[in-house]
Amino acid sequence: MKFHVFPAKGDTNPDRALLIFAGWGMDEKPFSRLQLPGYHLIVVWDYRDSSFPAPLDRMMETFGEIAVIAWSFGVPAATDFLLSHQSLPVTARIAVNGTMHPVDDTKGIPEEIFRGTLEGLDEKSLSKFYLRMCGSGAAMRLFSETLPDRSPSELREELTAIANRPTVAPQGLWERAIISSADRIIPPANQMQAWSDEAIETISIEGAHLPDFNRIFKCFLTEKGLVAEKFTRAETTYDDNAIVQREIAGRLCKLASEALNEIAGSAQRPMDVLEIGCGTGLTTRMLCHATGLDRIEVWDLHIPFSIQESMPEIRLSARECDAESEIRRLPAESLDMIFSASTMQWFNSPKTFMGECARVLRKGGHAVISTFGPGTMAEIGSLLDSRRHYPGADALRRMIPKGCTVTDLSTETRTILFPTPAEAMRHVKLTGVNALSSKHGSLSARTILTSYPLTPSGEAPVTYEPVYIVFKKI
Repeated sequence: MKFHVFPAKGDTNPDRALLIFAGWGMDEKPFSRLQLPGYHLIVVWDYRDSSFPAPLDRMMETFGEIAVIAWSFGVPAATDFLLSHQSLPVTARIAVNGTMHPVDDTKGIPEEIFRGTLEGLDEKSLSKFYLRMCGSGAAMRLFSETLPDRSPSELREELTAIANRPTVAPQGLWERAIISSADRIIPPANQMQAWSDEAIETISIEGAHLPDFNRIFKCFLTEKGLVAEKFTRAETTYDDNAIVQREIAGRLCKLASEALNEIAGSAQRPMDVLEIGCGTGLTTRMLCHATGLDRIEVWDLHIPFSIQESMPEIRLSARECDAESEIRRLPAESLDMIFSASTMQWFNSPKTFMGECARVLRKGGHAVISTFGPGTMAEIGSLLDSRRHYPGADALRRMIPKGCTVTDLSTETRTILFPTPAEAMRHVKLTGVNALSSKHGSLSARTILTSYPLTPSGEAPVTYEPVYIVFKKI
């Protein structure tokens, strides 16, 4: 394999990497225009040699978080990587227009088509392949500006190596499988068949075999520096405007109180509780009041100086960190409860995070979590060419770690009505939850006024779909 590193942009000291396993026939050139601020972008290609490059192996050890996206015939290579590097801090595991069965009549490219491609491969047939891959002449012209520098002879060798690669298809290794509806390389029906019982979540998108990777980044990965920046700006306005978030926290605190009462009945000692995503301290105060806790550890990307002063009666230990990475450093079976209100939706991998929660909980310990479902802010999402993906309750249930029992997994819908679209957008801004990708750009006032979906009475809705998750380690 070969690799190329595009250094991170938008962060002075990033320790996150986005590792992309490219498809057959690629090199780094088609990925040169991509970026995800705060992440080094590392592209791997050329599967004639199945061994992972030693220099890249050493580099992987330096990162605090690694998100993996595998495209097309890069999926089998990425599968081998994930299985052989299980100690690395990998979060997102996203397969795009590929399966773990590269040559297969029902789960990959049909063998007859694959053999025909291999036997007839030359410069002319390669150009036809790229056109089918791109899906249109306009997309092909754009792709031609960053055309890979690969010869037909080495591509034949690569195809042969891919066909001879042993098939390894562990269930649940891949969290998300994204399938383009107009894929003319690997039939979408075959991809759906392959992933039906091998991926946690299968997502259909519009487009060709070559997807819009920047759009995928926006929908499925988080610019964590931007999230911290948005919530920091909303620090003084959040508590007064976070109406739904306060209601969610109230319900979550009741669930936490029930869980702690159960734990306390069998453990005569102080409870070790970690809150992830404490924000302004609003949920921390609510939690301690509901449960009687007088000590707690809190984590967030940014923690206001005032949080300690606002709770002098609580022994509070605060840490500014990326909880999705930091939780890996906690000792196993060291906590009685992990409490997290309206935070997990910002993580790149809910499945990996909940798995880490299970690892650090003691037997009988509880994770008490709320996140948001796919109906959240659908009105604003309708104005954008892409919006953040929120997994539904069924997908989240499949992410619950083994060795845990679910005591609550439920959803509800809450809609707030505002007199005008401008007021609705102002509410979103004042709560800091508009931490969209910086590449979304700003919605123009005209777009908001003319396109925002209104109720029959002319009001502007903002919808939230909270999901409540409580599981116990057994």
